[in-house]
Amino acid sequence: MTNEIVPVSIEPTPLTRARFEAQVAREMGSYIVRTFSIELQGKRYVQVAGATALASGCGYAVREVEVKRFDIDGIKGWEATAEILERSTGVVIGRGSGIVTDDEKPWGSRPQFARRAMASTRAAGRALRLCCGHLFAMMGDRVATVTAEEMPNDIE
Repeated sequence: MTNEIVPVSIEPTPLTRARFEAQVAREMGSYIVRTFSIELQGKRYVQVAGATALASGCGYAVREVEVKRFDIDGIKGWEATAEILERSTGVVIGRGSGIVTDDEKPWGSRPQFARRAMASTRAAGRALRLCCGHLFAMMGDRVATVTAEEMPNDIE
């Protein structure tokens, strides 16, 4: 027999994971809403930076997988794909895509690198919303479950 301490990894149950994520959302919520959200039509929309912070608190990371230029029936733009990973295992737990078209206001007048970057941001936002959007609701009764970057630019 030995006195050596051996670490044991116990996989959390779905309920344990949900309770942990809810606690993270409650503890980080006021900071995220105050620092990383905007108000549109009386609701608060968490920006991708805030959603990334929440995901990080839950043990997740977001990564860009692909960004490509497209031309479909004369409509040109950028399409990006992002994934959400569990940091401890590297397992992909979510995925999302986003686009920016060349005729979209105000993006159509901006440089291509900016359009490409916004497509990537929107993909990250979509992936984060699909993975963690339910947690946004725990940050307040007026907090939307959609990221700010997914909202049309002409809403105020």
